[in-house]
Amino acid sequence: MFSRLAVIAVILVGSAFLLGYGPNLAASKTDIPRIENMESVGNTGPLDGMEFVSKLGPEGKPKDVDDRFVFSDGTFVSKECELRCSYPARAYYIKETNTGTEFVSNTKCPHKDAEITWHGTVKGTQISGTAIWTIKRWYWTVTNTFEFEGQLNEKPSISAVGS
Repeated sequence: MFSRLAVIAVILVGSAFLLGYGPNLAASKTDIPRIENMESVGNTGPLDGMEFVSKLGPEGKPKDVDDRFVFSDGTFVSKECELRCSYPARAYYIKETNTGTEFVSNTKCPHKDAEITWHGTVKGTQISGTAIWTIKRWYWTVTNTFEFEGQLNEKPSISAVGS
């Protein structure tokens, strides 16, 4: 049986999480994008062949992580995330809007129960958007939102072609 002290400790820890003193258990104020409202690009898409040199950082903080975003053969990949956890290139979905070409892509880390949903807009030579990173632990789920922005790389790297 639980002692009275153990029950009080569980109540205090649970209350701390509910009041926001624990890890971020819910999605940030950025809603997770809905792919249902977008078109599949199949094996080729309007963004294919584009590579963007970008900066990435936690929502509301400086974007201080260098990254490259590559669109190829109907897939999207963040080269930095590919390096960190082998996140593979995955299909991207698009919707043309008056602000540019919106895209969504979701990828999962093969080594952890973690995934990233990318939602961005390409307008001319600019890219910007958010990445919602979610990792599931046996005791809770942590969700963080990152912001990114970048410029089209006019001379894509050799590794970007066909990757």
